[in-house]
Amino acid sequence: MSTGKKGFPELLDDAIDNPAFELLGGYHLFLRRLLIPVVLAILFLFINDLIGNLIISAFITGLFLGPIMNFERYLAVIKQRK
Repeated sequence: MSTGKKGFPELLDDAIDNPAFELLGGYHLFLRRLLIPVVLAILFLFINDLIGNLIISAFITGLFLGPIMNFERYLAVIKQRK
């Protein structure tokens, strides 16, 4: 009787066999999970230092989220075409 939920070994196998994770020489996971949040945090600190208002800084940083994610997706598409 299967509940449809995958266990950890099945999820790990799916991640290893997924060709999307081999983009950018294997650094695609690194970019998505570590580098993008760090870039957003540095951007927030820079904007907060310039403006001095926490709410406005958070709003402007949130506006940068879409372009940063689209740039990352663009890099992945370029690498897949090669």
